[in-house]
Amino acid sequence: MRTDLIRKSALTAAGIAFTGGAIVGPVTAAFAAPSTAKPTTQTQTDRKPSGERELGVRYEAQPNFYYCGPAATRNALSVQGKNINVDDMAKEMGTTEAGT
Repeated sequence: MRTDLIRKSALTAAGIAFTGGAIVGPVTAAFAAPSTAKPTTQTQTDRKPSGERELGVRYEAQPNFYYCGPAATRNALSVQGKNINVDDMAKEMGTTEAGT
């Protein structure tokens, strides 16, 4: 019983810290001094003229209600050219009807 209380307290504190950082982070970044250095990033060749990028996702819908994790992972890895069976991904991830 005491361990559950400690665990819940720790998770609550972590959640508050994360939420506070998510709120304060963009605010402090908005008021940061502008950088005088030139950006080091370069435009990639796969960008459209409007600056958007298009990823080649080979989408495959999840076959049941509890395969959301394996299906999302399979779709994300398809961008890198990997062709993975969603059932094999579910087996590797340990997915059951209770989820992943």
